[in-house]
Amino acid sequence: MIRDLRFALRMLIKSPGFSVVAFLAIALGIGVNTTIFGVVNTLLLRPLPVGNPGQLVKLYTLDTRSGKQPNSYLNFVDYAKDNAVFSAVSAYQFVALGLTKGGETSNIFGQLVSGNYFSMLEVSPALGRGFLPEEDTKPDGHPVVVLNHRFWQKLGGDPGIIGSSLTLNGHSFTVVGVAPPHFNGTDVGVAPDLWVPMAMHGWVRPAGAEWFENRRALMLDIIGRLKPGVSIAQAEAQLKTVARQLERAYPDANKERSVVLQSMEAAKTQGIGGPGNENVVQNVSLLLLVAAGSILLIACANVANLLLARATTRQREMAVRLALGAGRGRIIRQLLTESLVLALLGGIGGIVLAYWLGDVLLSLLPATPVPLALDPQPDWRVLLFAFSLAIISGAVFGLAPALQTSRWDLTQGLRERASTADSGTSRWNLRNMLVIGQIAVSLMLLIGSGLFLKAFRQAQSINPGFRMANLGLLTVDLNLAGYDAARSEQAVRTILEQVRRNPNVRGADFGQSIPLGFGGEARTIFVEGRDSAAERNRRFANISAITSGYFDTMGVGFLKGRKFNEHDEEKTAPPVAIISEAMAKQFWPGEDAVGRRFRFFTGGPMEVVGVARDVKTGTLGETPTSMVYLPLRQIPEAALTLFIHTAAGPAPALKEAHRVVREIDTHIPIVYEKTVTEHLSLALWPSWMGALLLGSLGFLALILASMGVYGVMAYSVSQRTRELGIRMALGAQARQVLQLVLRQGMTLAAIGLLIGLLAAFGSTRLVAALLYGVNPSDPLIFISVTVLLAGAAFAACYFPARRALKIDPVIALRFD
Repeated sequence: MIRDLRFALRMLIKSPGFSVVAFLAIALGIGVNTTIFGVVNTLLLRPLPVGNPGQLVKLYTLDTRSGKQPNSYLNFVDYAKDNAVFSAVSAYQFVALGLTKGGETSNIFGQLVSGNYFSMLEVSPALGRGFLPEEDTKPDGHPVVVLNHRFWQKLGGDPGIIGSSLTLNGHSFTVVGVAPPHFNGTDVGVAPDLWVPMAMHGWVRPAGAEWFENRRALMLDIIGRLKPGVSIAQAEAQLKTVARQLERAYPDANKERSVVLQSMEAAKTQGIGGPGNENVVQNVSLLLLVAAGSILLIACANVANLLLARATTRQREMAVRLALGAGRGRIIRQLLTESLVLALLGGIGGIVLAYWLGDVLLSLLPATPVPLALDPQPDWRVLLFAFSLAIISGAVFGLAPALQTSRWDLTQGLRERASTADSGTSRWNLRNMLVIGQIAVSLMLLIGSGLFLKAFRQAQSINPGFRMANLGLLTVDLNLAGYDAARSEQAVRTILEQVRRNPNVRGADFGQSIPLGFGGEARTIFVEGRDSAAERNRRFANISAITSGYFDTMGVGFLKGRKFNEHDEEKTAPPVAIISEAMAKQFWPGEDAVGRRFRFFTGGPMEVVGVARDVKTGTLGETPTSMVYLPLRQIPEAALTLFIHTAAGPAPALKEAHRVVREIDTHIPIVYEKTVTEHLSLALWPSWMGALLLGSLGFLALILASMGVYGVMAYSVSQRTRELGIRMALGAQARQVLQLVLRQGMTLAAIGLLIGLLAAFGSTRLVAALLYGVNPSDPLIFISVTVLLAGAAFAACYFPARRALKIDPVIALRFD
């Protein structure tokens, strides 16, 4: 074996041109696949860094009308107390906090967690301790925090930080622990900066106390650890019994609500996709793996063709080996050793490339209000995958040439050139079949890339329902600065007055939620005079409190009724609401919604005074959702966003608004500050990223396929030198020789294109849900991509064909 390895290395050094080209092709294929697998490993395959993750399940409220939802705090307490299937149950909720440091308050992201959170997950802090059970009993009685390891490093990484204080929302909290380095909670992709006991919600969510007393408020994620021997199905059956008991005990709050369980490993990425897109991570991961695998197949086909061409030049060598008594198995072993050495070297290059590409992907992540935590860098699992891929690749591209070489006839092999003509002209030899496969796979990948590029362009042209130019967004959270209702209302008035004085500002208004962003809340709608069990009742709608000029500032179209005025914002004014077109169609189809009345689960009825056009609230590709706009009578517990419509670019007005807020109070955290163009780019990022990745892979496939066609045709011309010389000596014209060579290459291309079209037509339907309004069988994409690849194949055939015209018949007749 050592002798085989030495000889393999000598052969690679002896043919540096071949070795470099093959190495680059393999490194590129394995590097791309390792990078994509690293992302998939981070999102799906790498187990959560907790103890015995297989025992953890996530508990959802199952609403018959709105599907899987979070849970209320009061139901969580009952599930924890009455279940017989969990050894421990914990809950958590994402929250925004204001961190005051150096006289200025900035926004950070944390989690409210039950006191047993770390012990239930079996996570031991790197420094200090987790929470004690008694620290989650007395309301606002134990202001303690555990820091995320990355956030601790951001604060300076002081090992003596335990016992020190942080000022959060204007209150002093004591640091009792630092989480281990790779622990970011149980939601992959998101990294809270710190954790706070649930009992501290009065300080953390100062305006949200009612949510912890409202059994209807679905806001908590619940995790349970199964007792030994209890399956998910058994646990779900027992908890459904508890849910039925709660429905009977609290019919108003829990009507038509049950529970459903899912393993934590399966649920850990569902938060990334958002409501209705829980499986988007799995679907996108599969798509990227298939695309990257296609690149590797094309690269392997190229290397296999190089080895086949190289094997022909070594025909005499192999014949001599056979004549000297070497067995065919020995020949195959030697050739496979050479292929595996080449593959392993390419694999090492691919791993180095994967580290670099991982850094590139991280640099492409957008700046979001929520800290993202993705680590695609290779771990042992990814390295094992790359090593296995190298071994398999070496076997794939090395086995066929090795088998073909070992089957050569000894007598013909000693004559060296006797059989080369047949190998060069046979239409259905292995090299030609590999070219057909390359073109077919490349066409599939290019069509997929074209569809995603068109989907990205389509997404850019989608009307989000609001102004897309000369609009600035600045989000502040007065609650995190410790403001009560009176101070908050005064701050809002002052900010509006000062910003509106700017001569470049045409309109400035506050809103509770950001379209295509975050904020707001969802509440259940009860239509007045309609049975609560009716089909068009008791459904969720998104809620956003706004100031009176919001629709004009945002450029949101209005269909009927009237807009809010300043009188509607007075606390003594009759309660009114403006609803979206989608809500009018959902609750009052075919009727005039203006004048109708509805209420939430708590509170009195309100009258619909207007209907506005729909806006995109979550994603550009979403189906319009129900929306309720309320007058901004009292400051909500969440952040408020100032929308500024300007006559020219909004950047100067945003800078001025930032200065106004800081002059009012440096402790008011500015959560989000973007122009509408920057904001829309964030909403377009998933589509842009998909188009970039698949577009890059498609371009790579085009280059590799063109190289494969060129290599085969150049080799074919070199092997047919004598034949073409004879044809030219007998009077064949240059045009005829050119047509002969082009016909051979384009026949292969045509077969590959036909196979690729049929395969693409069937496979693109699998990704239809990821395309924004683009037909997965779009004829323009199919035709244009096919023409593009056919043109590339023609060019790859044409240059070797032109070389054939330069053959001198006299020299060709002496060709040996």
